[in-house]
Amino acid sequence: MTDKLHQINAQYSNKEDRILIRTSTENNNEYLIWLTRRFTKMLLNILDKEIEKRGGTTSLSSKKETKKLYTDGAFEKPYAEEKPKTQPLGEKGILAFGIKTGVDDSGNLILELQSETNQGITLTLNDTLLYMFYSLLIQSIQRSEWQIGQFGERAPNSQLH
Repeated sequence: MTDKLHQINAQYSNKEDRILIRTSTENNNEYLIWLTRRFTKMLLNILDKEIEKRGGTTSLSSKKETKKLYTDGAFEKPYAEEKPKTQPLGEKGILAFGIKTGVDDSGNLILELQSETNQGITLTLNDTLLYMFYSLLIQSIQRSEWQIGQFGERAPNSQLH
């Protein structure tokens, strides 16, 4: 994905037992990437470490640009369902398999989500977009009831009743 990000959405699918990341660009392309529980856990770990390097969620959420997105209703706006010009990864999208990260000259996180055949997207996330993407992912994890990340892996209850 080389054109500019317009929207991003993360939604848990009960049917697939996966999280679907949908991104649309200003050129009206849409990219769909499915995340398994294992992949989501790995991605969350990477994002947690990156956010900690940047001062933590409290620091990122209190930035002026982040607050502006919240007051402008960024989380309340539904994902626009306009028909995309193209879906470069196909109508059904791809299954995420690998992650590559880096930092550009401006300090933005470069996050590549790829399939087993190296198809995928590259997201350039400044601190605000990193926090927003992280928040969307956390909300989807909550809906999934996967109990990973801050929601913790729960040990099986060994008591018999």
